[in-house]
Amino acid sequence: MDNEFGRLQTFVVSLEWSRELLIEFIERRLNLSLTAKFPLGGATWEAFFEKVNGGSSQGLVFDYCEYKPRDILSYCALSVENAQSHRHHQITIDDLLAGRRRFSEHRLKDLGDEYAENYPQLHLVLSRFFGLGRQFTLNGIVQFIQKLLVDDEIKQFCAAWIYQYTQPDRFVHLMFAIGFIGIQNGNVLVYRSAGPQSGTTPPITTKTIMVVHPSYADALNLQEVIIGELAESVELQSTGIVSELPNAIDLREYQERIQQLLTNLKTMPCGQSHAAEFEEAVGNVIRLCFFRSLSNVQPHQIDVAGKVVRDWIAGNHASSGFWELIRLRYDATQIIWECKNYATLDASAFHQSSYYMTRQIGRFVVLVFRGEIKKHYFEHVKRVSADKDGGLVLLLNDKDLAVFLRQALKGKAHGEEHLRERFDQTVRFIS
Repeated sequence: MDNEFGRLQTFVVSLEWSRELLIEFIERRLNLSLTAKFPLGGATWEAFFEKVNGGSSQGLVFDYCEYKPRDILSYCALSVENAQSHRHHQITIDDLLAGRRRFSEHRLKDLGDEYAENYPQLHLVLSRFFGLGRQFTLNGIVQFIQKLLVDDEIKQFCAAWIYQYTQPDRFVHLMFAIGFIGIQNGNVLVYRSAGPQSGTTPPITTKTIMVVHPSYADALNLQEVIIGELAESVELQSTGIVSELPNAIDLREYQERIQQLLTNLKTMPCGQSHAAEFEEAVGNVIRLCFFRSLSNVQPHQIDVAGKVVRDWIAGNHASSGFWELIRLRYDATQIIWECKNYATLDASAFHQSSYYMTRQIGRFVVLVFRGEIKKHYFEHVKRVSADKDGGLVLLLNDKDLAVFLRQALKGKAHGEEHLRERFDQTVRFIS
């Protein structure tokens, strides 16, 4: 602490990944299960990946992905999966190329989710690039923005922020900052995530070219052309890979359902007389917020002490993220959601949750109730874990349900960050 603040300077230090560090990251992963390990520094890569015309295939990965560990790891994992499915002894060039479409679609969805908190329904703006070109002149961006501003969905669902970015330089700065486009001046093309950054956007002039990052091009079906102008007859696509919604409903109806569900949760009384109403609300939260990973949501009814208890069971088909972790760690191919419309839990609620854990379904249950999550509840969770071979009861309350719904309103459709926080909290309390 210093009273003379004028003598102090503030520095922001960020973790920047270079190609060399990311290659070492992948090589260490590839070496992990080997007894005799390959040397780092490129030798491991060459042992696992086929060469391109006698040279390294690293460019096929690093010229396509953003310089982010998760992206590089995900793309390489898809390539390994392709090689294994074809019984290749080495990851071939075809294996590397075959996973691009799938990776691109996942990456585009994740980008919309990643920034939805600050830019609600950002995925709608990204989807409007569908079918256009990989590159834009400044005039092309100006005309693209003009078409955005007369788009009914953009005006309705992105109004909270889009009008702050109607100037082309501000719009380009935003797209650059989230990693969606790069900026090219002359022969120098800069992406936000590629290499050390100064924190500033490259200068933008009338000669600047804006280039959509390669990792999004496949999902958006972008053409290898420069967009210098958009004719009046050209309409921006209103559908695309990132605008998927459950049960084929449109975005307007989707948001109306979420708003109604939020209102119902706030006004719904606790108690057995409203148990069915709460159970139905939980089922709708699963359908509206987790449709990308959990499917075939059906009631799971049992008779307890002469009362019919209806919980929910959903198939877990996630190929990435939180729900994939749950499927792999707890063999949870089905997810049971147990609903309790009261504020206090007793031992019987946890006993009932443990009853659901079987070899066929898995060892993971979500227990949703209406009160605060108290520390002594984790003693019951710990007991279930010991009795059920490391199984887990994840506690959620109506406040958590409201978080999932509010995130879905902004276009963050899977609520995985909040789920992971709850999961981490639970694991730490019982370990």
